[in-house]
Amino acid sequence: MKTKLISSLKIIGVELLGSILIAVGIYNFAAASAFPMTGFSGIALIFNRLFALPVGLTIIVLNVPVAALCYKLLGKQFFLRSVRCMVISSIMIDYLAPLFPVYTGSRMLAAICTGVLAGPGYAIIYMQNSSTGGADFMVMALKSLHPHLSLVKQVFLTDFVIVMAGGILFKDVDGFTYGMTVNSI
Repeated sequence: MKTKLISSLKIIGVELLGSILIAVGIYNFAAASAFPMTGFSGIALIFNRLFALPVGLTIIVLNVPVAALCYKLLGKQFFLRSVRCMVISSIMIDYLAPLFPVYTGSRMLAAICTGVLAGPGYAIIYMQNSSTGGADFMVMALKSLHPHLSLVKQVFLTDFVIVMAGGILFKDVDGFTYGMTVNSI
């Protein structure tokens, strides 16, 4: 019993680390430099710019219907771990990241820093057989329904559409370029 508790605490600690990296990348670099990102974080950043809604809370609200629709397709354990990570990372975005300095320099450097921080954060969470929900849920659910579809193509298409929407909405070609840079890091 004690070993299981220690193992669970280690997993949560690793998820916290990944979530902190994601939060700092999104809040302190991407949001501060006003360029679109991929996934539900990107949609939340669009809503943040349009309506000043908190990014983390918006991510949670966007995830509720998607999570409800995808629950059966993803499996209970993966789903529960992912919801936990989504909530943790969203809280980190709205409450912890604002405690750190916000980067105000070059947008290209901000895009690189976003990728360097958030990329490993997501990888750490994925290595725990989890995710932060959102577009991951949709792509994985679609993959389970249609296993012949390429996962890489689905992810790229989803990410491209979200970043393109942000670029078009804000008439920001440079922002589109920086958002796609983050996607490729």
